[in-house]
Amino acid sequence: MLQALGISAEAEAVYVVLARTETASVGELARVANGYDVVKLRTQLETLRDLGLAAEAGGGRWQALPLLDAVHSLRAQRLSELDSASVAAESLQNRLLDSTQTKQQDNITVLVGREAIVEARNDICDEAKKEICTFDKPPYVQARPNATPETLRASSPEWQALERGLSLRCIYHPGFDADRLSELALFAARGEQSRTAPVPMKMFLIDRQVALIPSMRSYAPGHELRASIVRHPQLVEALQWLFEAVWDASVPIITSGFSDTDPRRQMLIALLMTGSTDSAIASQLGINVRSVRRWISELMDELGVTTRLQLGAALVRSDTLRGSRAPGLEAQ
Repeated sequence: MLQALGISAEAEAVYVVLARTETASVGELARVANGYDVVKLRTQLETLRDLGLAAEAGGGRWQALPLLDAVHSLRAQRLSELDSASVAAESLQNRLLDSTQTKQQDNITVLVGREAIVEARNDICDEAKKEICTFDKPPYVQARPNATPETLRASSPEWQALERGLSLRCIYHPGFDADRLSELALFAARGEQSRTAPVPMKMFLIDRQVALIPSMRSYAPGHELRASIVRHPQLVEALQWLFEAVWDASVPIITSGFSDTDPRRQMLIALLMTGSTDSAIASQLGINVRSVRRWISELMDELGVTTRLQLGAALVRSDTLRGSRAPGLEAQ
């Protein structure tokens, strides 16, 4: 009956026997309490004394103390212990929350400066085991003009990942300069899966576990480049979801069999890929806007596409752009 207060059934049974007498020795109690030897009785009496239910009366005799007084005292003691435990639990919970917040902060590392960003990108790409997914758009931390397989093998962690057999998926923002276009064609030939679509930012995702996100604002003149490495599982999962959503809505960049030796047509294609407007293209080529639109319509018919975005995707890896640059674009 009194186990809730920490009184064992054995101690309670001894208390019941002791309470029926004014005082009793251990021997007397042993004769009354069947099944209890002297040693066990002495142990239970000492337990009752510690609980405030019994006291030594002198001469080796024991007496029971008022039960209600002892129970009220035990109840007050247990409530005090519970209050202390609640305070301790609250303190521990606060420490655990602080620890969790610190751990979450440790899962996001802020990088400052071009060298730190390049080094971090190289490191996480080197750590990749299965797949690298990227959003690619200008501006770029590193310029890689005149890219060749040899220079990419020495300087590009993404290229090195391809050579290690990893999957590389990249979504390119529409509009490429001639250097980037040439590099994209090399990556495509090496096995990169690439698509084109408007992307919201630059981003690297490694094995669905790590993300590198450069701050686009920091690319503005007078700002120091900044980026963040994210390892928090929920944030990385959200970024991967974003990548997959854009990937599903993007246009595959496929190799086209289109070829034309007319330098103005070559320049038209290159200017289209840099995102130039029809008016800008007309000014560059010295023709009117109506002619530009007619040429674009002819290109779309030849390549079997119906939108400007599909046209850009179909031309990215065309033989026309793989072998040489369009005249007049070297200075851009």
